[in-house]
Amino acid sequence: MERIVFQIVAAFLLTVSASAQSIGQLALQCVTPATRPGEPDNAVEAMSAGEVARLHQAPHRAKRLGKHQLEVGWTGGQRIFKDRPPYDEPLDGVAWVYCGYSPTLRVHLIGKADRGLFTGVLLDDASGSLLPGGEAVLFSPHQQLYLSYEQPDGQDGETLKLYKRGGVMLWKGCDCILSPDGKSVIVDAENMRNMRWDDQNRPQATLHLKGGRTSTVTLMRDSKGQLDWLPHISE
Repeated sequence: MERIVFQIVAAFLLTVSASAQSIGQLALQCVTPATRPGEPDNAVEAMSAGEVARLHQAPHRAKRLGKHQLEVGWTGGQRIFKDRPPYDEPLDGVAWVYCGYSPTLRVHLIGKADRGLFTGVLLDDASGSLLPGGEAVLFSPHQQLYLSYEQPDGQDGETLKLYKRGGVMLWKGCDCILSPDGKSVIVDAENMRNMRWDDQNRPQATLHLKGGRTSTVTLMRDSKGQLDWLPHISE
């Protein structure tokens, strides 16, 4: 039995472990947390015990109709998610895995491996509509914005996107700090930690710089009205 394994979003795991309590658990991820200190977290796999446990937590029944087909219920019906062949070539086909449900947000996260892009979609439990998601999503405290993480195969670091609750994308970048010309990485994902929301519902992160220094950056509009991580870091 082949399994599609979703890549673990390292930066997001740092986010969840550092700030899950403060954000009221407004996060969903395609990861099963480690049961013992020091052990690694594990990506949710199709037809694994981790997926089965999450399927059982869905409010309107969610189940596998077969090896390559998921059914997820919402308030007014069901959604079907079908894998696409070739099934034994994870970087060529499409595969789905059920990653969980948030009763606070009233959304399901369904992971999607799409020809080398490891991402996901959100299923709105009230309307049945599908919204863009990722391997992991982090909602703002007022629940009107969310960040998604997705991993293209071979890319160094994840793609980070900011959406309105209705699925309109406001910004796209990386979980890193780039040079002004966008050609080099100044601070990589490993050193951009504790992603969170400030008191104005703006994404914020702590940068770990050379010499043991740290700096806080906020995704906000610059003098030209463009969203960017500010203040600029020129290390």
